[in-house]
Amino acid sequence: MKIDHVVLAVPELEAAMVEFAEWTGTRPVDGGPHPGGGTRNALVSFGDGAYLEIIAPDPEQELAGTNGERFAALGEPTLLHWAVRTSNLQDVANAARQAGFAPRPIRDMARETPAGGRLEWQLMGIGGHQLGGLVPFFIDWQRSPHPADSAPLVGALTTLSVPDRAGLGRLLAEVEDVELGASDTSMTVEFGSKAGLRCWQELAPKGFGF
Repeated sequence: MKIDHVVLAVPELEAAMVEFAEWTGTRPVDGGPHPGGGTRNALVSFGDGAYLEIIAPDPEQELAGTNGERFAALGEPTLLHWAVRTSNLQDVANAARQAGFAPRPIRDMARETPAGGRLEWQLMGIGGHQLGGLVPFFIDWQRSPHPADSAPLVGALTTLSVPDRAGLGRLLAEVEDVELGASDTSMTVEFGSKAGLRCWQELAPKGFGF
C-alpha cells in the first residue's frame, strides 16, 4: 500500500489556488465538485502516484450540514487528513480490526471532472480512536484513472510523518514511505516545489470524521 493523497481544507477554493501558486510556483487544477458533500477540490501531483487535494466549500451546493459548511468556517488553510491507496479494502478492514481499530463500511464514491470525465472509487474510513486525521482513510480507485496522473506536478512528496499514538504504527505497518514519529510530535507533510521545499505541520488534524 502507498500514500495516495494529502488533504488540505480551505475556506475558499479560488483564493487558496492563487495562494498556493504564489507559494510554490505551480497552480492547482480544478478537480470538480463532490455532489451532496458541499465541497469541490483542486489538485496538484507529487508524482509517483500521490497528490495533494485542496478541498473547499462549493458555493453551487447547499452547504448546511455538510463538510462544505464546516470548511467555510476555517480561518486559514488547514492540514485535514490523508489517504492510503489499496486494491483490497476488505483486507485492510481485517488488518485494522487486528490492530485495534474499527473499520467503517466501504462507500461507493464518484465525481464528474471539469473535462467531462467521471471518476468512481471506493473509500473506507477507520474509527475506534480519538486521533482524527492522523489515521488515514483508505481508497481503491478501481478502474478509474488516478488523479495524480493528470494534475500538474508541484514536486516530490519528501516526508509524510505521523506520531505513533494509540497503536497507529500497527495499522500502518504495510504502508510504504510513511514515517512514524514520537507520540508528542505533529503530523508533517513536506514536498518540493519550484520555490524550494514546502512544509505543513498539524498537531491534531481533525479529519473528515469518518
